[in-house]
Amino acid sequence: MPYIIEGTSVQPFLQELFAFDALLNGMRQFLPPSLYDYLLTTKDQITTIEGFQTRIILPILNAIEADSITALTTTGLDQLSADAQYLFISNHRDIILDSAYLNTALHHQGFRTSQIAIGDNLMRHRISELIFRLNKSFVVKRSGSPMELYRSSVTLSDYIHQTIGSGRDSVWLAQREGRAKDGNDRTQAGVLKMLSLAAGKSDLVPYFKSFNIVPVSISYEFNPCGLLKTQEYLAKLDDPEYKKAFDEDLKHILLGLKGSKGRVHFHFGQPLDAQLDVLTDAPNAKRQLEILAECIDHQIHQGYRLNPVNYVAHDLLTDTQQWAGHYTPAEFESMRQFFQSQLDAIPAHRLSEGRAYLLGMYANPLLNQQSGL
Repeated sequence: MPYIIEGTSVQPFLQELFAFDALLNGMRQFLPPSLYDYLLTTKDQITTIEGFQTRIILPILNAIEADSITALTTTGLDQLSADAQYLFISNHRDIILDSAYLNTALHHQGFRTSQIAIGDNLMRHRISELIFRLNKSFVVKRSGSPMELYRSSVTLSDYIHQTIGSGRDSVWLAQREGRAKDGNDRTQAGVLKMLSLAAGKSDLVPYFKSFNIVPVSISYEFNPCGLLKTQEYLAKLDDPEYKKAFDEDLKHILLGLKGSKGRVHFHFGQPLDAQLDVLTDAPNAKRQLEILAECIDHQIHQGYRLNPVNYVAHDLLTDTQQWAGHYTPAEFESMRQFFQSQLDAIPAHRLSEGRAYLLGMYANPLLNQQSGL
């Protein structure tokens, strides 16, 4: 079952979800009392996925926005059709909120919400599994034998192709496995290879055109998990065998939800159909996938909404004033203190590497955008 779709099946899963004390305790701590009471009352009235998204998830997202986002803006959807289905491929910043607010933007503009590709590492706990399933999520298998992963990828490729081609739903897919924790967003060839598997020996150009691919740029002014990502990077330097536990994923999720994000912007690019004819000149399928990745990356990079923090990070990193025209002296000092407050938590023996990584996280979107001009 890719996700819960039958209206009659929603209530049992909702009742199971709200029976978890851990969920209820978390909601009490996280949500305003009035919203918590509203959700407990409303859950018994919901019979469809659409009802769950609009009457449970949307109010929660509105509360998160009011508490931790200065401004949430969207551009580009006016160039798309609410009657068409798309494969939205975006950079990946937050485990939960990227797809959640993308679907919110679609909903507000009269589009159907998209199905969401979720790594199986996020489905280890029944609470998270239920929430994702009720949010039109399907699983991307990331663990298993090579043959198991291949068979799963073929099935997944066919599922995404059929979902879009049949007009059933759009699909959201991150451009890479996991988040680009250093802010350097690059589409992984493996993601596009997975998409191509259901084509068999068919020509990849018309096949990829049938996905109606739309690159989406997601920009967060501040990354609530910036310090955690930096500490994870440094932990891997100290121990190459280091692997993040599920509890650490949960910490990232909660901090991503609660932490200050400043201005958040979603830019929906142009469908790639007209650009894909360039793939016909490629000598082989491998090069076709590389060119497709470059096309996606170019739109994502040019769609970034940059903020003073990005320019300040670059100039701190390079010890220059190259972008001084994009921030005031007061903004520079405020951002310098913002970074220093996080660097104070970095061990002294790793301060140099930690500083370069943290500042690079904010400077890389600027560098990527400039490199494509």
